[in-house]
Amino acid sequence: MAKREPFLEAPIDRPDPPDRLLPADLMCALDWLRRNPDGDVSLGALSVVAGTRPRTLEAHFKEFLGTTPLAWIRNARLARARRELLDANDRTTVTSVALDAGFSQLGRFAGAYRRRFGELPSQTLRAGRRVAASAAEIDDEALRLTWRAIPEAFAVAPDSNCIALELLEQAQQRAPEFALARAMAAWCWAQRSAQHFGSDPAEDIDRAWRLADRALALSPNDAMVLSLSAGALTLAHRVTEADRLIERAVAIEPSSAVAWVRRGWSSAYLGDSESALRELRTTLHLAPFEPIRHLALIGIGCAHFAAGRYERAAAWAKTGVEAFPQSFWAERVVIAAAASSGALAEARRRTRRLLRQDRNLTISVARRAWPFRPDFMDRLCHGLEIAGVPRA
Repeated sequence: MAKREPFLEAPIDRPDPPDRLLPADLMCALDWLRRNPDGDVSLGALSVVAGTRPRTLEAHFKEFLGTTPLAWIRNARLARARRELLDANDRTTVTSVALDAGFSQLGRFAGAYRRRFGELPSQTLRAGRRVAASAAEIDDEALRLTWRAIPEAFAVAPDSNCIALELLEQAQQRAPEFALARAMAAWCWAQRSAQHFGSDPAEDIDRAWRLADRALALSPNDAMVLSLSAGALTLAHRVTEADRLIERAVAIEPSSAVAWVRRGWSSAYLGDSESALRELRTTLHLAPFEPIRHLALIGIGCAHFAAGRYERAAAWAKTGVEAFPQSFWAERVVIAAAASSGALAEARRRTRRLLRQDRNLTISVARRAWPFRPDFMDRLCHGLEIAGVPRA
């Protein structure tokens, strides 16, 4: 029998490039809708723009976005209205916002808005004015430090994690009530605990909880605050609570790549592989660049692993690590998937390299790191063990 070549080198196992993750007709329709947010759009007219049949376009919306074209349009307009209400000034009214977003019947607008966001437009308007007043008081340097920390926070790597926490600590000192700085710090402390970047995981996760809770109290309607806080709670194994926050974040801001990448990872943690794939592909469509891209690629690898597609899992996770080599924690997925698919030599070679980077890695450490379902973690740890990761 001919010797089997390592699957990682086979062209057939290379993941599709990001621009092929959504069908061309769906991408065309979404691009057109974003450029033309106003006016009435029928399924027939949208299918002409997309260059396909209405039934095909509707099927692609359901398969890849989990909704219908008309529901997507309605939700996008509701999200647009919410952004305007949250950015309100003294002249903003609910009526003007509703009309600007394409809603001519105010009663139906208020009902749809409440079903989507859990509050009336007038409540959001009042909250928006309060937020605007407090935002004007945020120290400009605190804002700069927080946004400077974002790529370091999303790197999910030891050195970057330290840099992000230092920047965010400075931001919090200058603006103690700035929710985004606290939420981002919460996620970084949770990473530090889950990935053993520090020496006391229990203390790190406790700090993450406190920061996330405070951030949510300060800004319960900010999609990025919700998403980052949910990321912290997820790594603290509070998955169900985090999932509710992510649902709210996506509802508030359906074009947020941060919300969608967390939505996809949450689905993967909960064992819903197909939803995870759809949501992470949406992430790549929204943000096919770093620092979001490698997290989406690795998440897709996890979704394939959960479904037992080990060669695809290794290929996708490997692509994520190659995109951002500091994310060596994801090598665990590559190694376990390779070992489970039969490419044991490749898995052991990668294990030796990983153990030089992550000297404290053991099976018990790996098992505690992520809140995946028990079956997922059993298979992951089995793959790591046969590849040479020590038990303890």
